Amino acid sequence: MKIKNVIFDCNGTMIFDGKYHDIAWRMYVSKLAGRELTKEEFQHQILGHTNRDIFEWLLGKGTLSEEKIMQLTEEKEALYRSMYQEDQEASRLVRGLPEFLDELQRRNIKCNIATASCLSNVDFYFERFGLEKWFDKSKLVYDDGTMRAKPAPDMYVRAMERIGAEPSETMVIEDSPSGVKAAAAANAACIVGIYGDSDKKLLQDTGVCDYLIEDYTRNYVGYIERNLLE
Repeated sequence: MKIKNVIFDCNGTMIFDGKYHDIAWRMYVSKLAGRELTKEEFQHQILGHTNRDIFEWLLGKGTLSEEKIMQLTEEKEALYRSMYQEDQEASRLVRGLPEFLDELQRRNIKCNIATASCLSNVDFYFERFGLEKWFDKSKLVYDDGTMRAKPAPDMYVRAMERIGAEPSETMVIEDSPSGVKAAAAANAACIVGIYGDSDKKLLQDTGVCDYLIEDYTRNYVGYIERNLLE
């Protein structure tokens, strides 16, 4: 098997920002539902899911207007961004990722992003991390309200279509159980779980990850580069 395309999730995969999403969501769960968010709920109900699905899970499907969902989404994401960008240590690409992306580019591997983030966060990531060096923003897939959330395959199917990628030649890199299941449902040829900012065992327990990595240093991606990439 030779991989010609690589599709990344973003949060927890390209940046380790889970701490600040966790804090922001805990604040909103407390504010809106009057209770604490558990670790299990964060892993299974938050990670990889769209804000719409999270708010509907939290408050009940059909209880919120479109305008209210958009308002809550922007409030929560603005809170998250303000906290995250203040942490100079965390507010950077995952260790080894720039070099890995450069290597993919050198090998003419097509890359794309499929993220449950909203557009305002996508704009923030492109501006802060210079992602236009490696990705065509016009082809990126984000939560625009037209797709089912992961673990449905919609986001990965669309991300492949936008770069002309065949599933049989595509690797997906994900950090959440719902995300790796979405990649499997999209028939990705290879699924890499990254656990530097998430739970390694939860990824293992899905049974669909071909490889598990902590970051993108040679210790973790050397085998992938030597054996799977053209």
